[in-house]
Formats: sequence, structure tokens, C-alpha cells
Amino acid sequence: MKKTKTKLLCLLLAALMLLSLTACGKNKESTDKELADSNLLKLGDYELLYKGACIMEDSDGNDAVVLTLDFTNNGEDSHSYLWSISETAMQNGVELAVAIVYSDPDSYDATVIEDQFTDVAPGATLEIRTAFVLANTTSKVEVTFEEAFGDKNGKITVDPSTLSRESAGSGTAQSAGTGDALLDWWNGDWYGWGIMTGCSGYYEDKGMEGAWWDICGAVDIGADGMGTVILWDGDYTKSEPMVSASVSLSGNGTSIYGTMMSEGGSFTDIALEHADWIVDPGLADYGDMIHIDGDYENSGDEFHYDIYLRPWGTYWGDVDEEDLPDLYDTWYLPLIEAGKPMPDSLDSDAPESNLGGNTAGGDGIVTEEQVQKGYVWMNDVNKNIFDTTYEEVVAYFGVEGEFVKEEYSDHMKANYRYYKWISADNDSHFIYVNFKEEETGVYEVSGFNTSGFSGKEAIAKYLDIVKAEAAEENKAASANAAMKDFSAKVAMFAHDEINITIKTTVPDSGWSYDEGKCCLVENDDPTAFGAGSIRFEVRKKLEDFDFYKEKFENYQDIEDRVIGGITFHGRTYKYIGYEWIEYIAQIDDTRALSIGLRNMDCVQGTMPDIILTNMKFQ
Repeated sequence: MKKTKTKLLCLLLAALMLLSLTACGKNKESTDKELADSNLLKLGDYELLYKGACIMEDSDGNDAVVLTLDFTNNGEDSHSYLWSISETAMQNGVELAVAIVYSDPDSYDATVIEDQFTDVAPGATLEIRTAFVLANTTSKVEVTFEEAFGDKNGKITVDPSTLSRESAGSGTAQSAGTGDALLDWWNGDWYGWGIMTGCSGYYEDKGMEGAWWDICGAVDIGADGMGTVILWDGDYTKSEPMVSASVSLSGNGTSIYGTMMSEGGSFTDIALEHADWIVDPGLADYGDMIHIDGDYENSGDEFHYDIYLRPWGTYWGDVDEEDLPDLYDTWYLPLIEAGKPMPDSLDSDAPESNLGGNTAGGDGIVTEEQVQKGYVWMNDVNKNIFDTTYEEVVAYFGVEGEFVKEEYSDHMKANYRYYKWISADNDSHFIYVNFKEEETGVYEVSGFNTSGFSGKEAIAKYLDIVKAEAAEENKAASANAAMKDFSAKVAMFAHDEINITIKTTVPDSGWSYDEGKCCLVENDDPTAFGAGSIRFEVRKKLEDFDFYKEKFENYQDIEDRVIGGITFHGRTYKYIGYEWIEYIAQIDDTRALSIGLRNMDCVQGTMPDIILTNMKFQ
């Protein structure tokens, strides 16, 4: 894809598409079916369709292989991939560890495997990803998938040497989804650019040959395969678009994303007809891209147009600079990095950031013990560290940090400030903390590292001490905290009749409830990365919570606990990178309840303990 692409090439591609959909259609469909069958694993009540893989960087900077699969639940009850499928990846005879790969390296809101936790209704399909830490990028990886309860299994072999690299955050920001993988890929907001070639008449006279411009768009296709596409550039808006097209969507094409075709509508002041557009993402030069091309003809005024779009929220880091939209750096990136939805007009302003303000600090001098304990607090104890302001870090250390520098990141479109807290015993020992301006004048931790001392040794020496100190602070704050009543009805997915109403008291502030994940979160923002949480899950029977018990690390049974008059069995373990304290009990003949504390201690007198003590069930 180059912005100098000729009309001839576009016409040849269109001709190729027409041939593939007509005379060669039977052979093409047969080839696609053979390819699909070779990547389809039938595992009892479940099906897995392997769609591809890439290499990404995990949270520790290691290369990880990330597989994309469609998970189909053909059973009678709703189940998540996580609780239905067991997976093992081998490379050179050694089992690979599960990789923690963040969807966005700057927000750390979620990992790429997050959808594995989502329950899938009977008959529905959900796209999921799974990731493993590579030993190297040259040897083949064999991934075995097996029923959690059954003997059906299948294998996929991936050659890392043939895979492209994908940056974290290069995925899409499409809608939450319908359960139909094909529709969910197409539907949503799109952004990119278009170019005019082959100009004649008015457009040639105006010197518009090779002119290109940024474009926004929205795709909305229904379950019947029919829908609409609207497009607008700097001269149009969403309400008064440049293009308003009726389209149809077929599962046939050169890739798993099928083919979209125009059926009617208009492009500026001319009509669109059936098959004026034949859009096959498999023919695009980059992944997660659609290429729309067509011809404008009106009384001798003519041009050919090529439009290249990717889902809103996609980072174009894999694209040559000459193939980037014109406003990518100055308009698009600031908007998506600020978490903004796609505007209805390209005239909408991008977020602004201004350098300046009070950058004064102190000398940052603390004891050696404070430096090391401070690192442990930031790394392992403070579960909301990336929501922690500079002032809160100062309050912890008791002194202002030593100001190092302030800079503006053009890429991130944000201000950054850097401070150090330094050991009085050895000035080569310090914690270096980065703060990002999240809103005007408010700087929150965006990163930190150590210098001159071992973080692992600090954790080994001080973790228990820092946890105990944090628990005492939590006790003191909890004893005087203003509380409010809390009630939530938690149902088994797709079985609303199997439900439990949970009542307790929670603080007036500092906690929130994520209704979608049925979690009480120790943060005002229920989506905050790393925040401790209390998760509720309802199943039919107690044994359902043991689907993946064999995968739990450091499993230990702990003292039972009476909650709401019911004795719950206690256990602790590590799973998918999270530390869990879990209490499970059979409530009655048809209902079992799990109360899971993730990345959260439950010391007597602390707020988690108070919440559980006050808990009642209906």
C-alpha cells in the first residue's frame, strides 16, 4: 500500500475479486474449507478455530507467542474458555509458561487473554487469545488443547520464525460484541485515509491528482448480513457524511473476515450500486485493515478513490510512515491515548497538554530502609500504584522527591515529571519514579525502577514488614471509615434463576462495583489496573470451582470462615499471575458461591475483613 498506488493496480485487484467470486468460486471455497478444517479442533462440547498468531512482548520484556482462536460452546450450559479448555505449550521438549501480555503498555488495564474469563452462551462463539513465553523465536511451538473434563484433545503447531511482531495496544477498540466473531470484527468505528488518482475534468483542472485526506467511518451490519457504512472527512460530518452506503457481508473471501459488498447508497453526489465496492480484508497490505476502492464519474468529472481504514483505537506502529494518515500523530494518537471515542467531525480538537507549573521538589533524602521498603510498597503492596499521585508518594516517604526533569512526550501527547528518593547512606541507591499528567496539574505514577540495590532482595527482606505496616494503616482508616449499605444480585451466566443476593457494607468512597465482572474493587474506578478486588461467582455445585485446581500454583487450604452464617472452605493459590484468597461454599442444593479476594489480604480489622464479616446472603 503506497499513496502513489495506481488506478490500474486497483482495477486489477477488483477484477481478481470478481473472478474469485464467480468462475473460481467453487475452487476458492473448497480451498478455504480445507484450510479451516485443518485449523479446527473439536473437543467434545467445544470447538477451537485457530486464526493466527504473532509475537508480542510480555510484562517482563520477553518474547511471547500470542495465538488467536475462536472458542465455540456447543454445550448446554454457559462456560468460559478458561474453565473449559486446558492448554499446554511445548518448545524443544520444555513446557512454556503462560505469558502476561498487556493490551496497552501505557494503561495496563487488561491483558490480551482477558476474554478467556468471559462466559460463552450455548451455541455462541467468542474470539480469545492465549499467550506463552518463548524460549526462542526459531524453534516450533506445539500447543495442545484438551477438554477440562474429558479425553478429547488437539494440537496446533506454530513456527515463531514465520510470525510478525505486534506491539501491545495494536489491537482494536471495536464494540463489545454480539458473539458473532465475523460481525464483531466489522462492526464499530474506523479511521484511516483516502487518496484520489486518475483525475479528469474538474478534478484534474484543480490539480487534485494524488490528493489524500483523513477519513472516519462507522460500520453497522446486522445478523442477516445487511447493514450500512458511513464515511466522513474534513469536509463532512457523521450526521452529514461523505458516503452513506448499504452493504452486504459474506463469510466467503481470501481470509476469515469474509467480503463486504456495496448494495446501494451514495458517494458524495453519485449513486452506489451493487458490487461497486468489493471489500476483502485478506487483500489488504496490513492486518486489521479494510481497503475500499471505487470510481467517481459525473459528467466528465472523474477520479478513482482508494480508502484504507483500521478500527478506531488501533496503533499503526506496523505501517510504513508514508502509509500513515496525515493527522495520525497530531490528532488521532492524542485522542485514543486519552481514551476518547471517535468524534463526529475531524474538526474536533485533540487533547492539549501544557508544560510548566510547580516542579519544585525537595532533596529526596530518606534512609536506606525507607528506600527499599518504598520499592516494596510500590511494587507489591500498593495495588493502586498507577493511580497514586505525586502527593501521595510524598506522604508515604515523608519528604518531597528530588526533581530530575520535566518533558513532553510527543508520542504520548502528555507531560512527564521524574523524581528520585535517595538513600542517605549511599546516594547511588535510589528509586526513580515517573509521573504522567493525567489531568491538568495532577501527576500519577506511570513507572518506577531501582538503582544501586536489588529489588528482589528488598522484597525478600521487607515484604512481610511492609504488608503488616499497610494492614495497620488500613485498620486505623477502616475503624473510622464512613460506610454505606451495598447489595448486588449475582447470577450464574445465562441462568438468571440461579442467583444469590449479597448484602454488606462498604466505604462511602474508595471502593466501587464492577457489575459485569461481579467484583467489589478497592478503587473508585472499577477498571483500575492492579486494584485489589472481591469477586463473586455463582455455580450449581461446589465442584464446579475446581475445574482448574490442578493449574493452581502454591495451593494451600486455609482455615474455614463463617460468612453470613455459612461455613466457607478457605484456600489460597496463584493463578494466571494473580494471588487469590478464595472462600467457597454450597449454599443449598442448587447454588454454590465463591468469594475470591484477588491481590488483596484479609487481615482482621482491615476493610476486606470488615466487608466479609458484615456479609449476608439471600
